[in-house]
Amino acid sequence: MLIGFRSGLGFESMKNQSWKTSVELDQVEGAAFVRVIEDGVVRIKTFKSEAEAKAFANSEKVRLGLNSDRR
Repeated sequence: MLIGFRSGLGFESMKNQSWKTSVELDQVEGAAFVRVIEDGVVRIKTFKSEAEAKAFANSEKVRLGLNSDRR
């Protein structure tokens, strides 16, 4: 979904925002999940173990060209 704002940032400014592409690893109620934000589109994938989630998160960081040291 693309949302435009009439006041504040325009679409051109939004293209350069750091939140537009990121990989986030988290746990909720014992379930590990990875949130991948690519060009503003959010995908969430759940895993049975934290190790699987970390491996997937690292592969996504490499694919997206993100620094693997960032969370």
